[in-house]
Amino acid sequence: MKFQNTFCSQCGGEFGPGDHGYSHCRNHQKFANHLGYSDIDPYEVVKVVSDKTLEVREMNAERDKSVELEFHVGGFSAHCSNQRDQKWHITSDETAPVIRIRWGKHGWQDAYGRSFRLSHKPAKFHDYNF
Repeated sequence: MKFQNTFCSQCGGEFGPGDHGYSHCRNHQKFANHLGYSDIDPYEVVKVVSDKTLEVREMNAERDKSVELEFHVGGFSAHCSNQRDQKWHITSDETAPVIRIRWGKHGWQDAYGRSFRLSHKPAKFHDYNF
């Protein structure tokens, strides 16, 4: 190892010993959250193929039922007034298929044009008001 400690020059994240640091956060993020209009689904980065290609797979997300969502008459069928309070238990799913996402002029996308955003943590959100 060349260096006792390596860092990301963008976010300052520390990664311990290594041959090089990182110049951009997208080179070391562990998760790629799928942005589906107002919903968000968690994916984990399985492999860094290149600077512009990652392999990812969807994660399991189970809603934490300790948070009671409040629904009121309105919208399509009902309106959830506290949907921002929802919590999820997110775990890896080794059986999920691995897909590739690529960096392009519209950000991270898969072959079907679905958008992803890299993150240090997985995220799940379901829009109950859509």
